[in-house]
Order: sequence, then structure tokens, then C-alpha cells
Amino acid sequence: MIMILIYNIARKGTLMSYLRRVSTAALALFLALTPATAWAGPDQDKDWIVTRQHVDAPIPIWHDDTNSFSLNTINLPMEKTALWIPKAWTGTSEKDEAKSQLVIPAKRPDLAFLGSEGAVLNAAPQNPGPGNTPIWAGLGAGEVGDADKFEGETYTLDLISVDGPGRMEMFIDNGDSVNRFLSSHDTAYRSVYNPRHTHLYTTFTQPGRYVANYKMTARSADGTAIYSSPITPLVWQVGGENPADGTIKDIEAAYNAARAERGDGNEAQPTLTLSHHAERAHPGDNFLTDITIDTGVPTDTGRAWITVNGYFLTEVAVEGGRATVSELLGEDAAAVQAIYIPGDSGSSRWISQVVQYSQKDTEPVTVGTTDTILVDSNPDPAPVWNPDHLPLSSRRVDVSYDLKPGTTDQYTATVRANDPTLRATYKIEFLESKWDFSPWCSMEGTLGAGGMDMKTQDLGVCQTDPMYIRVTLRPHPLSDAVMTVADASDVTVGDHVGLTAMLTMRDGVAAPEEPEPAPAPEPTPDPAPTPEPDNGGNHENPTPASSLLSDPVEIARGHLDVRLTQANGENGITYGLAVKDDSLTNARTSVMRTVGSTTLTVAPNARFVRPASLSDASYDVLGPVGTATYVLPETQNSDIVWPGLSTEGVDYAALPDGADMTLHLAEAPAGARVAFFQGGTFGSGAKIHFDSTTGDGVVHTTESTHMHGNWVFSAPGTYRIEVGARSGERVLAEPQAFTVIVRGSHHEQPGPTPGGEPVPTPSPDPALSPEPAPSPEPSADPEPAPAPEPSVDPEPAPAPEPSVDPEPAPAPAPSVDPAPAPAPRANPAPVPPENPVPAPEPAPSVDPAPAPAPSANPAPAPSVAPAPAPSLRPSGSTAPVSPRGTKEVMRNLLSSGSRSSAGTSGGSASGSGAVTTSSGTISRGGSGAASTSGSGTPVTAPKTAPAVTPSASPQSGAQSGAQSGENAQSGASGTSTDGSDDAVSALPIASATDSGRSGGWSPYWLLLLVIPVALAGGGAIFLIRTR
Repeated sequence: MIMILIYNIARKGTLMSYLRRVSTAALALFLALTPATAWAGPDQDKDWIVTRQHVDAPIPIWHDDTNSFSLNTINLPMEKTALWIPKAWTGTSEKDEAKSQLVIPAKRPDLAFLGSEGAVLNAAPQNPGPGNTPIWAGLGAGEVGDADKFEGETYTLDLISVDGPGRMEMFIDNGDSVNRFLSSHDTAYRSVYNPRHTHLYTTFTQPGRYVANYKMTARSADGTAIYSSPITPLVWQVGGENPADGTIKDIEAAYNAARAERGDGNEAQPTLTLSHHAERAHPGDNFLTDITIDTGVPTDTGRAWITVNGYFLTEVAVEGGRATVSELLGEDAAAVQAIYIPGDSGSSRWISQVVQYSQKDTEPVTVGTTDTILVDSNPDPAPVWNPDHLPLSSRRVDVSYDLKPGTTDQYTATVRANDPTLRATYKIEFLESKWDFSPWCSMEGTLGAGGMDMKTQDLGVCQTDPMYIRVTLRPHPLSDAVMTVADASDVTVGDHVGLTAMLTMRDGVAAPEEPEPAPAPEPTPDPAPTPEPDNGGNHENPTPASSLLSDPVEIARGHLDVRLTQANGENGITYGLAVKDDSLTNARTSVMRTVGSTTLTVAPNARFVRPASLSDASYDVLGPVGTATYVLPETQNSDIVWPGLSTEGVDYAALPDGADMTLHLAEAPAGARVAFFQGGTFGSGAKIHFDSTTGDGVVHTTESTHMHGNWVFSAPGTYRIEVGARSGERVLAEPQAFTVIVRGSHHEQPGPTPGGEPVPTPSPDPALSPEPAPSPEPSADPEPAPAPEPSVDPEPAPAPEPSVDPEPAPAPAPSVDPAPAPAPRANPAPVPPENPVPAPEPAPSVDPAPAPAPSANPAPAPSVAPAPAPSLRPSGSTAPVSPRGTKEVMRNLLSSGSRSSAGTSGGSASGSGAVTTSSGTISRGGSGAASTSGSGTPVTAPKTAPAVTPSASPQSGAQSGAQSGENAQSGASGTSTDGSDDAVSALPIASATDSGRSGGWSPYWLLLLVIPVALAGGGAIFLIRTR
């Protein structure tokens, strides 16, 4: 009975409401005790001081037994850890940089939130220095499981407050733009929706100890209960010495217990001096301030405790009566104080006066003593953001794309809510049809200050054909609105495209009266591509003897690394190469694959036009300014595959010369170029690791390394890139090749380019390589399998060899490259098995894996033969077949009701008119027409089948370096878990370039399907009557 009572209380939300009140009270108590927290010392009692390594925090953990969250730092409770940013550099030359500093560049108004031009910040960098110095910190995807247990499949990581000596900002640098994530002082940036593994900058305006307080928030699937975590602190120690080396836990108690008078009879005049740092041993030293403690007696020994704005900075040993530390103070003056605790029998305690000093000051300042310890006194304290409820004043959200003057394909995208306080994330997708799961162009982001977000986006690949546009809005779980989808069909992208969505209210909540919309501002875009964070691989290092999967696979999105592996055996240490596949697109968990069995597919959404802002000559690997290439970005965009390099787990003690990973272009289209580089901070000079036009590439490592960069492909076609490993002159692993297929359009099915560069040396693993081999020419007219409806499980499987001589059928020719499809299309072109025999029912997939989302009208998909075989690619090129005509047949079959409804509710428009939908209007400029089937009703993102990973949910997707705001594509969405540390951010979606686009269902094919059904039905009737 007690359990039933608790269950009923929880269902009614009473228990959750009570827990929220307790959490709020706990927060108030915590904030009331912050002076004691500021004096809590250097965290020497923490279980783990994390520094100089890759770390994710916070990581959300869901507990099914209690319907609640908790937060971790990797695998430890977050409150038991602290992250430390020491000083770090890439080297000592003029070309090196201080990785623990970030200089705000000039002429970047989009960076005003960081501070003034030229100001220098303490930073945990987005791309660390050697050995992951000073720290490579990111947000984690965690272990949440299937998100359909939450309303709208949405959950948020909320930053409640930040207590420290300055301001904290978290953002992704895209070279010429940024994407803001979290902010200590701007409450518009306090939530990350469905967090995925993301690496980003975390900056601080002052050194010292910060406590960032987080909690998770979600709502039950029926909307009646709120799930949350306890408010959990994450400590950042910015600058100073290692907190683990501290000896003083409470400075006030230590001072009161210390000797008040000197025991040796000496007269002393203690001082604290702040002066500009004079030495130049490392890059960035010219921005430092020396803080010097002098007891006045050269024989004194003890400990000095230094604070900034009353918050702990560091504890140092005083020897010979003196101690000096060098720290990066902020551009605004900070209040610096020192407290001396004697450690000998002669000296006595003392407290310095407070010195106001900044990084801009050059003249030294010396002060004496006082008798008061400064408590925490940030002159600009961070606000607390912990609402119980987020009301809504307007349901209207306007989405518009406007062509930028002087360009043909660059658009300013604006998402603007009528309610400036709306907390929501959004995703905009341009698709071929309503049933397409792979967007041609997409963008996502979070509504920030004023309920608005603006970006620049390249829509070049979406201008040729009428498109289906879908806008998904996910309000915060505490909002009065629920997830809403608005859409429009047959939209031609001209000078202007617009769509209005009307948010759906939660059951029982009255809709607000709609005010007149405020006039839209002139487009002044923040050219930020939507981020998307990372699911970088875990640190476990399988040995070469471990079982590696060798079935050929194509990976179109998600994270993977080419990894150097190590094994200890009877004959000593041996090395190998493998692909650590965290993408979850071909397996239910992270797996290790052979290099040769792995093919990366690059869709047109990777198209990138080099902007004028990336004018440094090092970016010439992208071609001249204005040139379009295809770029796999340095920071993850979840609509694009994200390959990296890794030596994690390798013991460098056995490699005195370090480990070099070598890159060689073995095959490419004629005249094509491949490059691999890491972008400079805010568009400064790039570091080129590989440029095929100048020779082979070498990535030199001296310690365990996990890195990502921008992979550039200058033209569509098929590429083979060989990766090897060596240490000095010693070969660790012979080169092995992986394949990259770049498609210049969604109708294109490129095979090996006839004029491609030949392979100079054979691959050491030819049996596993997916390199095309001579094979029978695929039939242009394979016999269709009787499954006209899209599959509910579109997970790709290795494509079978097509029949040498299949029975022809009078249908449009499908693609000659039957590559696995990422998702069902409106006009799926079936691929026959090797000996096609019509079957009355499609067979299920041999090894079903989670699909990114179900089809609009799910139906079983036909199986291929269980024995996997590499995809067949023709030796020559074949002109693509346009699917536009045949697509209409399937549209009428699958959703005639929807099409009819769209037509009657909105009709069509020409010129620059507007079409009304059930969720608002769609407007467009230029030529063409648009008909809509807008929704505006609550939509629960459907579960995948089988459900293994959470289905898609938006969050920022990152682009870095070359992936600037003028990228053709930014971010997609999704969360996933796989049991590993880092492989948790990829979507289980396959290649965006399936062959289904190139064919179609003609009436002849439909007739062929109807005849067997009619014969079977007639036979059944005959048998029944004869009985």
C-alpha cells in the first residue's frame, strides 16, 4: 500500500513539486554560505584534481529506479572533483602561444560578451596544447538512455549560478564566428538542450576559484512530473598552484590559530607588492602580474594564502621571507590580498592590505598590513537562475532566410520569438520530401537574448529543387509550451523564404493573447554555424590482437578515430592501426574496425565556401576566397562524419622518438586536393598537418594524443587515404587505407574517378579495403521487391552484389551504386538480391540496428542476403536520374491526405506572397511556389525500432577552423549512449547519399505489384470454394 501511495503521489506531480521546493531551499542555503565556500581552501580533499588531460564535466546520468538525474565528472560524482587550469604553452618561440590564455581580437563585435578588444582571458582551450595542456575540458553526453521517457524527448543541463572572482563564458570558436553555450552573467545562456559530448572554450576574466552550480531538468512523457538532479557544484581552479598541494583548508581558522607576535624579537615590516611581470620566458608572459609577499625578515618560513576579490587564488610556500607568483589578472582591476601563516618559531601571522591591480597596470604597488580578511567581493556578481516555471507571453516564432547582398547562395537566417524570454532550442531542415531523414541543408541553435538567433548559412545545394522545410522547436521543460513542428512543402529557395510557427501549449494551459509582432531588425548576422559537439573516443586501447570488425561499412555521421593500438606479448610490444567507431550508425555500441573496411561518405551538406575572414595564407588549402570545397570540420557537426586521430593508451616510455602518424593520398579524382589542418584561434593562422599538393603529412606526438582537425576535399569523387605509424626510423604499423566518397549533389552516385591518382603502393590490408574491384556491371533495371512503403528500420547494411543479368522491368533506372540508405525516402529504389526472386513478404534485416527515426508510414524493409559484401561501384560515371517526377507518385501513395490538406489550407502562391498554414504562414521571395502542411501541434519524436539510443533531439553542433559561419551546413541533433567514456554524441543515421534518390516507383512497377496480389487472392478464393 505504501508503494502504491508513493506511486500515485509521483504521478500527480506532488512529490516532484515537493522535491523542487527542497532543491530551491537547498540552493538558498548554499548561497547564504558562500563566504565560507570562498574560504574553503584549495580542494586538497577532493578525490580527483583534473588537469593536463581530456575530461568531460558535467556528464548527466539518469537513474531509472528513482526517476532522477545525477552529474558526474567522467565516472566520479562531480562534487568530488575539481578542474585546474595551470599555465601552459605550445613552446617558447615567437610562433608559439600560451594555451591557457585567450586574447580578444580587434574588429569582432560578436565577441563583445567576452570583454574589450585586446583583453586577455584565462582559458581552458577548445584545442589543447601538447599532452592536452593545460586541460581539454568539455561537456559530456552521459548515460541517459532512450529519451522518449521525457516530454518531447527533451532534457536540459541548466547552469544555476556561478560563484567566483570574475565572469565565466563557455563557447565554441568557429574561426570567424562563435556559438555561445553557457554564461555566468547572461541568463539567456543558461541551458544546454540534450547535451552531447562537446569541446569548447571556457574562459574566466579573473584567476581564482569558481564554483559553477548545475542541475538537470526534464519532464515526464505525459508532462505531469518534473525530473531533476540535485544542484551539484563543479569547481574550477583558474591559475595558481595545484590544489592538491594545499595545506590550509580554512584560512580564517588557520589565521586565528597562528602566532600573533613574533617569537624572535625581530622588528618586521611585511609587504605585498604587485608589479608587471618582467621576464619573457614563455608566450603570454607579458600579460602576467607578479604578486610578491615579503615578511620583512629573510629567515622566515611559512605559507601565504592569496585571494582575488576575496576568492581563493593559490597557496604558496614562503622561504627566506619571500614568495612570488605570476598570474593573469583581468582587464578590470581586481582586489588582491595575501595572508601569511607562520611555519617557524620566529615569525608571526599578518594580513596585507588590499591592492587594486589589473593586467593593464605597469607601475608596481606596495602595501603594508591590516587586520581584516577580505571576504568574497566580486564587484559584478553572477545572478542566480533557477525558475520553477517559465510562462509564455506569445506563441509566435518567425523563421526567415534572406539572401545576402552580393552573393548567390549565402543567406542570413533569423529565428525570432515574439516572446523575448522564450527558452528553446530549434532545428531547421531542408529535405527532399516529408519522408526524407537526411537534410540537404540544416541549422540548429538556441534562442538567446531577446528570443532571437541569427546566423549565416550556405543554401547553395538547396536552391535547385523545391524543398520540404521542417522547423522543430523544443521549449525548456519548465516552459508552458511543448515541442512543436511546423513545416512547408514545395518551397523554392529564392531571395527570401519565411515560415511562422505557433507554439503548442501544454494541456491545461491557456494560450496567451497574441500581441502585434515587433518590427524585425535589419539583418546583421552573427555568422555562426551551429555547433555540435563531440563524442570523442574513450581512452581504452584495444590491442592489435583484439577482434576487429572487418565487414565493409559506410559512415556518414558521428565520431570515429583512426587509432594507433598497442599490445604486450611474448615477443614484446607490437603496434597496429584500427578505426574506433563511435558513430553508432552500424553497431549498437562503440566498436573497433579494420581501417580498410571503413568508408566515410561525405554529403553535399559538407560544402564550405571560404570566407574573406579566413584570409591568412595558411587557409589556401581551402582554395581562393569564395571557392567551395567539402570540409569535415574540426569541431563536430552531427550531420557530418567527424574523423580524428588518436594515440590514447600508447606507452610512450617505449617510444623515445615519439609516435608519428603518417598521411598519404593514395587515390583521388584527377587534380583533386586533400588537406588536414587545425584552425587558429578566431581565424588566425592554421596549422597544416597534411596538404596532398605538397607531399605526405606527418602528425608528430610525444605523449598520448587525441586530436581532430578540418579534412578538406576539393572536389566530389572517391578518395583513398593511407594512414601509417612510425617512431623515428622505426615502422610501428604499415600504412592502411580508408575510403572517402564525396558527393557533390544528392542525386550523384560517384564511383572511382577514371582520372584518379593511382595507388603508388599496395595497401597492407587489401582484403578488408572497400576499394572497388572489377565486377559485373549492375543492371539498370533490377526487379523490385514488393515493399512500396518506406522501411521502419532504415539502418544500412552492406550492399549485396547486384545480379549480373536481372530481369528487366520498365521502370526508371536506379543508381548504379546501390549504397545503403540512411533513411526511407519518398521514392525508394529497391536493390535486388543476387538472385532476385519475388517474395510475398519482405524479410527483416539480418542485424537490425537503431534507426535515426521511423518513417512517416512505417513498413518492413526488404532484407539483403545475410552474407555482407562490399558495395559495388561502377568503373565509370553515370549521369544521375532526376527523381522529381517519380517522387510525386510516392507522395500521392503515402500521404494523399496530407497533400490534399496542405493544398486546401494554404494553396499556392507566386511572387512574394504568403501561404497560411495551421501553424502560421510561410512567405517566400523570388520565383517558385510553396504549399504547406504546417503543424504547430505537439509532436513527440517517435522512437526508433529497436530502441537502443535516444532519437534525435537538437543541440548545438560545432564547426571549427574552416567551418565558419558561412558554412553550408551546421549541426544536427541527437543523443546516444554506448557505455564508453566519449562515444555518446553521434546519431544512428547512415549515409546521406542513398541510391534511392536516383530511381522511383512508376505505375508499371505498381502494376507488377498488384498482379501477384490479385493472383494470390484469386487462388485463395478458389481453394476456399473447392473446400
